[in-house]
Amino acid sequence: MRRIVTSLLPLLIPLLIAAPLMAQTTLGFRGGLSDATVSTDVEGVPDQDARRGVVAGLDLSFPVGGTVELRIGGAYVQKGTELSVDLPSEGIRGSGSIEADWVQASALVRIGTPRDSGASFGLLLGPWAASLLSCNRSLSVDAGELGSVNESASCDDVTKSTDFGVAAGAGVEMAISDGLRLGVDLIYSLGLANIDDTSTEDTKTRHVALQAGFVIPFGG
Repeated sequence: MRRIVTSLLPLLIPLLIAAPLMAQTTLGFRGGLSDATVSTDVEGVPDQDARRGVVAGLDLSFPVGGTVELRIGGAYVQKGTELSVDLPSEGIRGSGSIEADWVQASALVRIGTPRDSGASFGLLLGPWAASLLSCNRSLSVDAGELGSVNESASCDDVTKSTDFGVAAGAGVEMAISDGLRLGVDLIYSLGLANIDDTSTEDTKTRHVALQAGFVIPFGG
């Protein structure tokens, strides 16, 4: 937890300082659930299931013209994947997981309807960059008469420490009171970097998050 806070502080402090100085800005506190997988060129990769995780962070939005806003944010994001192998003819069944936790910064353009109409609907698009906090992998294989294998280990040394990509999504904000709004977003993040530090074959992150939180207006 201390490492997460330490990683987020360089992103969050400028946002908190800038918020009172900028008119018509909003400060958002958001959290939610996510599904993550990876795409890879590596042959023979077992079937994938999504890793269920969480996302939590805060962001600062300010207008850049009309109903267009720039949302700058920082968040703790859980990515990775779940793997499974089922070879009944050979008597082999197994599963594995890769759990990679990141601190992620983003700059998303939001194009939406005016907030003075009550509910504001918007589309989000922009780049993101992430720094690896930790990576762990686990494997469990039952080979019948040949025995079983259960092991887990860190994968920090085979995972690149940075990642980047683009994100797109949609969301809605609804007024709860004069100074508080409820926001709900669905955002898909597409990794563009190869995060495998041991191979030239691409392994890239995929992540979708459903998040909700409170949005506080500042300024005019």
